[in-house]
Amino acid sequence: GRNKLFIRGIADSSFNGATESTASLYLDDVQIAFAGPDPGLKLYDIGEVEIAEGPQGALHGSGAIGGIIRLTSNPVSLDRDGGRLEWGGGLTQGGSPSTDVAAVANKVLVPGTLGVRLVGYHGVDGGYIDNVRTHARDINRVLTGGLRGTLRWEVGDGWHAEVGGGSQSIVARDAQYVMSEDVLASRAAMPQPSWSDMAFGRLLLSKNWASGLQFVSATGYVHGTSFEQFDASTLGAQLSYQLAGSKTLFSHESRLSRRLPGGGSWVIGLNVVSDQSVMGRSLTVRQGVRPVIGVTNVTRSGAIFAEATHPLTHRLWLTLGGRVTAARVDGEPSIRPRSSNFVRGRSTVRVDPTLGVSWLLGGNWTLFGRYQSGFRTGGLAVAAGIGRVANFESDSIQMTEVGLRHLRRTDTGLSASLSLSRAKWTAIQADLINRGGQPVTSNIGDARISALEGWADWVPQRNWHLTGALFMTDNEVLGRTAALSRANNRRLPETPSVSARLDVVRDIPIGTQWLLSAKAEAAFVGPSVLGVGDMLDVRQGGYGLADLGLTARHGRYTLAATLDNLLDERGNRFAYGNPFLLGRRNVSTPVRPRTFALRFSAEF
Repeated sequence: GRNKLFIRGIADSSFNGATESTASLYLDDVQIAFAGPDPGLKLYDIGEVEIAEGPQGALHGSGAIGGIIRLTSNPVSLDRDGGRLEWGGGLTQGGSPSTDVAAVANKVLVPGTLGVRLVGYHGVDGGYIDNVRTHARDINRVLTGGLRGTLRWEVGDGWHAEVGGGSQSIVARDAQYVMSEDVLASRAAMPQPSWSDMAFGRLLLSKNWASGLQFVSATGYVHGTSFEQFDASTLGAQLSYQLAGSKTLFSHESRLSRRLPGGGSWVIGLNVVSDQSVMGRSLTVRQGVRPVIGVTNVTRSGAIFAEATHPLTHRLWLTLGGRVTAARVDGEPSIRPRSSNFVRGRSTVRVDPTLGVSWLLGGNWTLFGRYQSGFRTGGLAVAAGIGRVANFESDSIQMTEVGLRHLRRTDTGLSASLSLSRAKWTAIQADLINRGGQPVTSNIGDARISALEGWADWVPQRNWHLTGALFMTDNEVLGRTAALSRANNRRLPETPSVSARLDVVRDIPIGTQWLLSAKAEAAFVGPSVLGVGDMLDVRQGGYGLADLGLTARHGRYTLAATLDNLLDERGNRFAYGNPFLLGRRNVSTPVRPRTFALRFSAEF
């Protein structure tokens, strides 16, 4: 529940703070994250994960400058009761065991009309870091539990309704970082726990007409809280520092769309969002808890949008669209600041157009190009200096892309895509950590981002499946903050210049009842930096991982064995763990050591 999601190298910062996310996260048709980290929703009973590369400002508004991620739940069945039970266990080299259980139940209440689907899960990720100072072992254990449910009602005459909701909690017993990539050991003077939880509800109404016209109305409510504690003993004996957050998100979208007989389509809609984000800070000393200034931001926005795709010829297709957004952000410090040089309320009006062209070349090849833009609203944040706050401005991005795509039309053959994009990102918002270990938010400058990306999905013959992906990017940040770094480190954070992945799957039928699937995966994450500026240009990444898997299926039963991190790589996923240790520049968040796991599932 503390990670950030980035798509296509559109990365603002490694740290969590007051800014909107660069990637919007949806569960079905409802947005479940607006500002701050990804809630870390576990993917039990999720049928599909869709990633739409950004900017997606025309259809999805502010906060989608990198793109969107949509999690689509498995639907409620109205004609068959059923479910699934899952159990998994794993052994990590040098660490404690992991385990998880999950259950899915689908009940038909009125055949063809009314049904309900429930999902529940609980898991423990075993720790593998020891504290050599307190002699505690495997301190970084993480517990996760959650419940989701959906009630589906086919009303009749093309009307469909869904009511759903759920909750999830994540508790980390201690921090995930070490002080060297080579030794999985911590030297913290005290435990550094963290937790996050979320609860959400959603309402979906839709109607389909025989003409292809469709109406969808989706309303969502999300509330989440979080807490982090850090060892601040570098400032004084027995000092600890706490961050507490609270987020409340309400969203509604209604849209009308239609697929036309000639293959064209259009959509028009309206969207309303209200988000409240609260950040509180405190320092615990011998005399008690001392509050440190924090901020509350309330964002309200309304938008109308439209997009249409029309064939100009039987080979050439044109897409036009746009979004008009009116937004207001009101900020309030948690305690009286030392300076009143800030604006509590700020309004923004934006127009984000989109233009796309698709040309069918023949032989299932398509040449495509598009232009899109997006933005994020500004707000109020903690500023440099004790007891100070300051405004940060809205940022915006414009991107052009051209590419070539091939789609497989049969069971075997090749699907592939290759594209080149260029983006201009202006007045980048970034959550940072200053030299005193305190969070600050500011506009750090502009960036130019070039990216080359490709993927291939090849089925050379039945029972063989090969997939690969490559992403290469080059970017440069311009501005006073970036100028503090060395010339070769003036890059956006968390954006490796190259990353790649290759998967090979071999299906082996055994008789008519059994199917074995063998899988091998290899991935490379190139080196990147923690942030922009002289203190944050710390190296991370630059490692490769290999995984193996074997799955056996027999009717309703599945047994899978996996060996992750085959070579026991000690890569640094994230060069941060404690704000008061940034100056040491040797913090590492290691990948999980070699882990063998078994998983069993049964459907009923």
